[in-house]
Amino acid sequence: MSIYYVTVGKNEYQVEINGKQYKIDGVLVQAALVALKERGKYLLNGVARKTEIYIESLGNSQYTLNANRRHAIAKVERGNSRRRSKIKTASSGSLTAPISGIVISVHVTPGDTIETGQILVVLESMKMQMEMRSACAGVVDLVNVQPKTQIAKGELLIKIIPREN
Repeated sequence: MSIYYVTVGKNEYQVEINGKQYKIDGVLVQAALVALKERGKYLLNGVARKTEIYIESLGNSQYTLNANRRHAIAKVERGNSRRRSKIKTASSGSLTAPISGIVISVHVTPGDTIETGQILVVLESMKMQMEMRSACAGVVDLVNVQPKTQIAKGELLIKIIPREN
């Protein structure tokens, strides 16, 4: 059995994996994650529905997740490498493009105060729109894109000065 601690925003979850059995915070989850042919793309098979998820490593045990037009950054730590406690994770303060595409809309300007999970930018790629959300609360320092512009994977979209808690 493997134990991981996954932090998304201010929420932390204990994930246990034992063969094909998954538990989140001790609750059995009926789902499977299947790798698709495109690098970083997965299919989450749940009991009620299937969801495509795009996962990209940001390094330092952090991953960006995109599914159903939602964006999140998750920090994943192995259970044997730390004790479980609520740890405040520092965000890089940068929102980068997970894939290449076109900027549909920008919802913030420099100086705006933002909250965790707030929509900052909407991107379109392969006829799908994705809402890029803030991984932390803070103040917008830089808006590096404009609507109707082509962006490349990894390009800086928004720079945020994280709020100290």
